[in-house]
Amino acid sequence: MNSPSQLIIAASEAYDRGRYDEAVGICRELTLATPDYGPAVFLFAKALKKLGQLTESEPLMRKAAELMPESPDVLNELGTVHSALGDYAQAASCFSRVIQLDPKHADAFYNKGNACQRMEEFEKAVSCYQEAIKLNARDHEAWTNLGKLHHELNQLEQAVAAHERALQISPEFPLGHWNRALALLTTGRLLEGFSDYEWRWRMGGDIFVPRNYPQPRWAGEPINERILFVHAEQGFGDAIQIVRFVRQARRRAARVILECPPALKRLFEHSECADTLITLGQTPPAFDTYAPLMSLPGIFHTTLETIPCQTPYLQSPSDGGAVTTPTSHLKIGLTWAGNATRDQNALRSIPFKELTPILQTPGTAFYSLQLPLSESDEARLRAVPNLVDVSRQLEDFSHTAAVIAQMDLVITVDTAVAHLAGALNKPTWTLLQHVPDWRWFLQRSDTPWYPSMRLFRQSVRGDWNGPIQQVTAALKELVLGRGSRPQLRAW
Repeated sequence: MNSPSQLIIAASEAYDRGRYDEAVGICRELTLATPDYGPAVFLFAKALKKLGQLTESEPLMRKAAELMPESPDVLNELGTVHSALGDYAQAASCFSRVIQLDPKHADAFYNKGNACQRMEEFEKAVSCYQEAIKLNARDHEAWTNLGKLHHELNQLEQAVAAHERALQISPEFPLGHWNRALALLTTGRLLEGFSDYEWRWRMGGDIFVPRNYPQPRWAGEPINERILFVHAEQGFGDAIQIVRFVRQARRRAARVILECPPALKRLFEHSECADTLITLGQTPPAFDTYAPLMSLPGIFHTTLETIPCQTPYLQSPSDGGAVTTPTSHLKIGLTWAGNATRDQNALRSIPFKELTPILQTPGTAFYSLQLPLSESDEARLRAVPNLVDVSRQLEDFSHTAAVIAQMDLVITVDTAVAHLAGALNKPTWTLLQHVPDWRWFLQRSDTPWYPSMRLFRQSVRGDWNGPIQQVTAALKELVLGRGSRPQLRAW
């Protein structure tokens, strides 16, 4: 029988060589024989963590910390397990203890910064990353995380500077380029931002997966006798916003094949967005060159001044069916929440009950375009006498466009409905979170993407009271002045 010292050596060797299953097996045998042998329990927990078995790793990691309470490395690993399981408060507590034991533990400062960032304790997180950088000035990941925090705090110039430090250290760091792209685009530096935006294809994971067709990527050159395939990527709103650039592409190619999600196909076909339209999953017809849809602004060297802003560039079909009844009231389409699966959706969405001041504006008739509609919101919606739910009629975006065409105004948060209403040149009021998506830029109340749109911004993170008060006041003014105006405008 092997001795405990022989087993721990064998387990360590297996772990170091990436044979984590083997390490787990040896540690399981070892801890049965010597359950309170701290190094074996710790190695067992680390191997399980490497295998992604976090719920099995966590109690063992806690036991290792109890057996070796003065070990910074054990406590740091326990903190990373808590973080991976979403218990950021416990993680931060572990990392704080590591820092007490070893004030020069750069990884603990970095990890605590991550945990504080997840808890939206941004000032604490900034301090932690700054300390990590003091201890290791060439930690490019700490620099770009610091940049992301500056972005969250609306400190865009500092964000760009931090990302640039990360890229000076590691020029081929995809996440650094991606984060700098978002910061640059938000500040309106589109040429530089869209250049960095191409690094999304090198980030790995399942969000940005390059197609890698054998045909060459299109770089914008004239291809008058060749066929261009523009493939879909990202969300509905992205597609609606950027499809405007396909018209420019059609001027340079013999034909353009456009791929889109099924929910957009009928709308894009009716709007004649491309020569041929296919849906995701279909095999494209023969083509000579291709481009991702979201790469088109960069291909055309787009700046704030050259954004194609002619609207409408989408048209609603005429067979959508009437959803409104004759009324002298202002007809308003309403959306208050985005896709729950998207990052930061909670920040861009408004709890339905907070819309009460808007909904109580006299002389208004509201029509809910909200999809999906939660059970709680559905019950609240039924209690509002001047709000009609038309969402069940919205089978795809062509139906949504047909309903929007019947509205006088659309009030929405940052969703695909905002882009659709803007693309249809419908007067649109969009309520934005404190740090919005890059395409809404900063401070301005208009947008070069959609001339008919007005922006209402949070001044404090998470506080919708200000924008809702502004919308309510503007809506009352609009209702009062409507009778003297020949045509309703967003302003």
